[in-house]
Amino acid sequence: MNGSNHLAESDARPLYLCSVDLRKLQHSVGFDPVARYRRLLAFSRKARVDDEAEWLQRRLRHLERMPE
Repeated sequence: MNGSNHLAESDARPLYLCSVDLRKLQHSVGFDPVARYRRLLAFSRKARVDDEAEWLQRRLRHLERMPE
């Protein structure tokens, strides 16, 4: 969630948040991280952002295996 100095720097950042920033956002706004990752995965596939889609797929598998 840090700023960037130019477009190339901004474009080089991943589409996902680090776990700390994700938790802060979840706490303040209130949302389901699994549902958010599913929507991001669908978008990544549609936009053909393959590296991001692979990361999101792995993250979803990890989260879906975790006990509640």
